[in-house]
Amino acid sequence: MRLILTLLCILITILAESQIDYNKLIIGRNNGIHTFHDGQQTRTFGFTETLSAAVKVPGPTISCNAGDSVKIDFWNMSQGAPHTIHLHGLDVDQQNDGVGMLSFEVMHDEHGYYYFKAPHPGTYLYHCHVGSTIHLQAGMYGLVIVRPTDGNQNLNWDGGETFNKEFSLLASEMDTVWHNDTILDHEHDMTMPLYVPEVYNPQYFLINGLSGTQLTDPVNYLFALKNDKIYMRLANIGYYGTKFIFPTGLNARTVASDGRPLPFEVLSDTVEVLPGERYETFLQLGTEQFYPIIVEHFNLNNQIIESSQEVIIQTSSLNLTSIENNFYIFPNPSKGMFNIFNANEDALKLYTADGVFMKFISDDYIDLTSYPCGVYIISDGIQSIKIVKD
Repeated sequence: MRLILTLLCILITILAESQIDYNKLIIGRNNGIHTFHDGQQTRTFGFTETLSAAVKVPGPTISCNAGDSVKIDFWNMSQGAPHTIHLHGLDVDQQNDGVGMLSFEVMHDEHGYYYFKAPHPGTYLYHCHVGSTIHLQAGMYGLVIVRPTDGNQNLNWDGGETFNKEFSLLASEMDTVWHNDTILDHEHDMTMPLYVPEVYNPQYFLINGLSGTQLTDPVNYLFALKNDKIYMRLANIGYYGTKFIFPTGLNARTVASDGRPLPFEVLSDTVEVLPGERYETFLQLGTEQFYPIIVEHFNLNNQIIESSQEVIIQTSSLNLTSIENNFYIFPNPSKGMFNIFNANEDALKLYTADGVFMKFISDDYIDLTSYPCGVYIISDGIQSIKIVKD
């Protein structure tokens, strides 16, 4: 009987594997170092896609299509710390939900597999749910984006509304007191004793892992074409509330919440996103060169705004959306020398970040050593690529 059950389990696994539409490897790590806008650094946990990749906050985005059979291979390489992947907001069964005590935990150098059928198109989250107060604050989180059934990247859901470009803004914060070795290197036996500080007082407020002047550095501007229709995916994985305040002229329309279309769209320049929430909002750009989005983080206990930052959308006359060809540039960023591969060399041109023509490029490289630091665009007439001189 035991042999029959074993063979049946193997058969079920083989059948499940053969029907997977989307595979994703996520690696759990505990050796990250995060650098803030003021140069200060703190230790983090996090997720990567390869062993050689540095741990970044947030982790890699998981993106699939509605109706896909999804398999996440979670490989824990955290030297002793158990972790999980909790699929926040997704309609999955208990076994695959990633709450350790109710499903399973993944120990060091083990693989855990999560299977689910991607639900409604929308914006979701994933994060570790073992000692989640500590591990989430340590940096173990990321976005999940479920697209329409056919994978259309310019449509919000099946039969929905089209757009030209989308941007995701994931809010969080960090209290570096929580990021010292005494707290992060807690015991990992069955009782899981955790030292949680009594006071939570974040010093840094993040959008997509960036803070302060990092957000207003031209390198990190969000680029779009003039008059583009933009789809904003707004999410909050922190413990504070967040307000995204858009310029009045963009006519912000919020059409979805937590992976579901709203019964009526909300016309408001301010979108308030509480911890764990996600909203999707349309913006209609005009011909201005810069559109600043104000992001306020507020304390949920007293409603006091403790941080106000800006995210900048810059418009250009050149479309920076990647298309399928082999044109690429390396290194990028660079101190000045950029090598250009597989481009149409007869049509290579250099532009400013806002699309103003600067010069023709006659070689398979360009030297910007004598140029000011900043963002430029190289186009071969088919594809335009943003380059950064730092």
